[in-house]
Amino acid sequence: SVAMFCVVMSMAQSNNVIDEVAWVVGDEPIYKSDIEAMYSQMQYDGTVFDGSPYCVIPEQLAVEKLYLHQAKLDTIEAPEAMVQQSVDKRLNFFIANLGSKERVEEHFRKPLPNLREQLIEVMRTQYIVQQVQESLTKDVKATPGDVRKYFNNLEEDSIPYIPLQVDWIIRHQDRNMLFYMTLAELNMMW
Repeated sequence: SVAMFCVVMSMAQSNNVIDEVAWVVGDEPIYKSDIEAMYSQMQYDGTVFDGSPYCVIPEQLAVEKLYLHQAKLDTIEAPEAMVQQSVDKRLNFFIANLGSKERVEEHFRKPLPNLREQLIEVMRTQYIVQQVQESLTKDVKATPGDVRKYFNNLEEDSIPYIPLQVDWIIRHQDRNMLFYMTLAELNMMW
């Protein structure tokens, strides 16, 4: 602890920055390096950002941290066997799709043991976040009619304008037919 403080102080005195805290959620920091690493990986994967990645990524990380903070309060943990099984499945999926372990390492730019460790954290976090989301929404019961009624009771100027065309694909269950509809066409059906 004292040694770490001395290292940080000596780095600070020489004006070298180890890392910067971008946001703090609960008592968990979101580091600039976390944002940069996620941005780099998402760029490498070809992810398209809806907005600035330097706004979208920290927001995603902050929401995740909020769920993890709630998980600590509720003592929600991920079963280790389930995490390991999920990691094994994910690695096998990558190997099957990319063709070999070497190609997986090349794609993710890290050796398989390092990727495994990273996936363990990702899977653990995903499981915990999912459990918190389920615990928060388990008693919520809203039908499409409830939602429609809620929005119909709002003042016109209280409803945000969303300048986005949304296309829906509806598979008719009886005939296995596809129908392409815009959101406006769907609203007319309601």
